[in-house]
Amino acid sequence: MEDISFSQNICTNLDESIRLEWLCTNGLGGFASGTVSGINTRKYHGYLTVAVRPPVERYVLLAHLEDRLWMGDRSYPLAANEFPDVIDPAGYANIVDFRYQYGPVWQYRCGEALVEKAITLAHGQDTVSIRYTLLQSTARSLPVRLHVQPMLAGRHFHATTTAGNRPQWQLAERSGTRDPLMLSAPQCPVKLFISHNADHFNEGPCWWYNYVLRAESARGYPDRDDLWTPGSLEFELQEGVPVGLICSTRPVAVADLSAIMTAEKNRREALAISLEDTSDASALARRLAVAADQFVVSRGGEKMSIIAGYPWFEDWGRDTFISLAGLSLVTRRFDVARGVLVTFADHIRDGLIPNRFPDASDHPDYNTVDASLWFIHAAYQYWRYSGDHALLRDYLYAPLNQIIDCYRAGTRYGIRMDSDGLIRAGEPGIQLTWMDAKVGNEVITPRYGKPVEINALWFNALKIMETLARWAVHSDRADELAALAVKVQAAFGARFWNPDAGCLFDVVSDDGYGDATIRPNQVISLGLPFGMLSADKAKSIIQVVQNRLWTPMGLRTLAPGSPGYQGYYLGNQAERDHAYHQGTVWPWLMGPFVSGYVKTMGDTPQSRAAAWDFLKPFAAHLMQAGLGSISEIADGDSPHTPRGCFAQAWSVAEVLRSLWEDVLGKAPPWPHETAWETICTDEPLAERR
Repeated sequence: MEDISFSQNICTNLDESIRLEWLCTNGLGGFASGTVSGINTRKYHGYLTVAVRPPVERYVLLAHLEDRLWMGDRSYPLAANEFPDVIDPAGYANIVDFRYQYGPVWQYRCGEALVEKAITLAHGQDTVSIRYTLLQSTARSLPVRLHVQPMLAGRHFHATTTAGNRPQWQLAERSGTRDPLMLSAPQCPVKLFISHNADHFNEGPCWWYNYVLRAESARGYPDRDDLWTPGSLEFELQEGVPVGLICSTRPVAVADLSAIMTAEKNRREALAISLEDTSDASALARRLAVAADQFVVSRGGEKMSIIAGYPWFEDWGRDTFISLAGLSLVTRRFDVARGVLVTFADHIRDGLIPNRFPDASDHPDYNTVDASLWFIHAAYQYWRYSGDHALLRDYLYAPLNQIIDCYRAGTRYGIRMDSDGLIRAGEPGIQLTWMDAKVGNEVITPRYGKPVEINALWFNALKIMETLARWAVHSDRADELAALAVKVQAAFGARFWNPDAGCLFDVVSDDGYGDATIRPNQVISLGLPFGMLSADKAKSIIQVVQNRLWTPMGLRTLAPGSPGYQGYYLGNQAERDHAYHQGTVWPWLMGPFVSGYVKTMGDTPQSRAAAWDFLKPFAAHLMQAGLGSISEIADGDSPHTPRGCFAQAWSVAEVLRSLWEDVLGKAPPWPHETAWETICTDEPLAERR
């Protein structure tokens, strides 16, 4: 797989290079991130951000490096910063090449010297390697020296540092010039160890003030940051000999500088999925399979979870189970999927899956109606891909039935089955579906009553559990769920079909009123394994959604021309939240749309070609915002500028899943479509990879 790379004309164009962001993750919730220009534009940017309670409660430790090359008495900056009204230094002007391999790699032309800088984040530990190599120097008589000042933050990653909250950093005493630096501050819950092979360390602790974070300014947040340095590391460079430093929350020998890069190279190469053909669709799938790994995190032992998006999200239940197939089943990482299912099953309360595990608390939030239904769907997908029926039989069957029973009887937040068999949900001031933006006490897109996608998921949950009950030889339970599913399907067709628009109502209120607003939630009903509508109605929905909501970046959340439509996601948090589901484009919705399209139009070469036409704009997008990944959202109006998180789990997952299933045709059949003896196996997971 080719590296993502940019030539000198892009790197030295500040408007271009400052908006291109790279990301490395360590599988614990920690990460490194920045821009091609080298300028930090977010409070989340830094070379080492660690999760104190993996994968949450994250702290930025090493925020930046002030690095500069010296040839004789002339210096050339590698670093670049933005301060009020000035870019200083402007090291981006010396970049001649950038590529993303197993981390970001820059090449700088500094007079007669060419130097390379490479950052590698170690997987499974809070450790980053920064390696410099003098590739070429034509001025043989001039010594080439490198000065590097580590710039520390020591703050929560949602915060910035100013005069009132600066950590009181201290450097522990050292006995030798090359001894590691040990740094600690009472305000920071972890220590930072810096091992290095510098020739000298020049101690000079001081604060640097007023770094400007332009992305935070655009988002209406505090946009100034102060950083502290213990002093400067000084290296004498020899051509072809790597030097550098390792920063970690534990002592790591500098001898591991190259070993960390080699280990990450080997690990990432193993992530690539095997595809024989060389088509553009396969190339995109291979790239996304590597991107998928960035969101997988450990919660201790074999328990796993999914970070919803970088740089600021935690692990969210809804996002996790929408993402599970694309991130772990398509990539055949069944151990990850199993660990995620078990983790969330252990946290079910009153039939509800946690909506998220917050940074500031040990207690999950349960304010969601759809996460539990997506959980059932994800468990069924796991069985479909892995053949591991034992997990469902021995561990998940009871929790899955608990969800069904709690939804039927009624649970928190007004979630309950109505007399027609459909699910209604919601209380004033609480938004339970994925359209969950609020400004103060104002719910921007209130969907109280019976949301369309919730009832499509409910019908599928009933059919899935009927299938599982028959497999478990619980025939009475299976018959009961089958009869309820028939009732739900009839009620769904009667309540949700809007003959005037030729599509589905978005929500049916408690008094039976159908909201005719054209929104994308209806396509979810078409992409699920158990269909509810006639072919003619499904085709009509696809046509309406394609004509009114489709963009090259995903589906709009509201059709242009509708009351409240906003074409741009800009401004402070309140302004952005008003636009979040009022026209803003969401790439993840392309997954159910494409699956619904192929299912509705028929599984033919023509429909698969059309599916690829819908998805192929994402190949270019991988080079436009978060390098190698897919953004959270985009503007509803052209040119559909990427916004929000630059790397979003369900965006990557659903594009990858629909590529795999609907374009490349690689998905296994659903269990209910398969001969019984072929889908139930006790073969070990490891032998099915």
